[in-house]
Amino acid sequence: MAIDLGPTHMFMKRTPALFLFALAATLLVACSKSEEYTPPAYACNCGTLVLDGDSLTVLGAEYVYLQQEDSLFSRRYFVTADAQAEGETQEHGVSLILDVPNVQQGAIFYPNEDAFTQFDVTNFNASFDTTQIHRITNGVASVIAAPLTGGEETVNLDFLLRREVDGELVGFEKTLKGNFVVVVD
Repeated sequence: MAIDLGPTHMFMKRTPALFLFALAATLLVACSKSEEYTPPAYACNCGTLVLDGDSLTVLGAEYVYLQQEDSLFSRRYFVTADAQAEGETQEHGVSLILDVPNVQQGAIFYPNEDAFTQFDVTNFNASFDTTQIHRITNGVASVIAAPLTGGEETVNLDFLLRREVDGELVGFEKTLKGNFVVVVD
């Protein structure tokens, strides 16, 4: 004697098939390949640095006040620029940290015992020695200070640099020239 289970039995037979189809579709969509992440390009349009004749676009220029007596007029500038050459696939950039004890002086000569400076070249295209530190051996930074109420402040640079290894200067001098602008609040 055969028992007829009716439409419920047919539904039960189809459920595993529907479940497997849904699972396969989900896995197919979840495992699809997307484009490789590329970070967005950022450029502040706030200056240019020229390192040994190569023009570098400034990507960012910021400042903080130094903690000293006349901190309202003192700055520590942080500047980054793109140094990536054609054909390079990895990051290659430069960064500058420049202390200015008093922006109202106009011109500040370096080296200056009251002002910290550091210039770094980071190049991940090199198989070794990816970061090189340089010291300013001679030069001047000219500052056109922002008004006390705030606004744009322009810094012009004309420096000679030498590479520093274990506290000693090595290699030949390089030139660093250019300018950047920060907005003082």
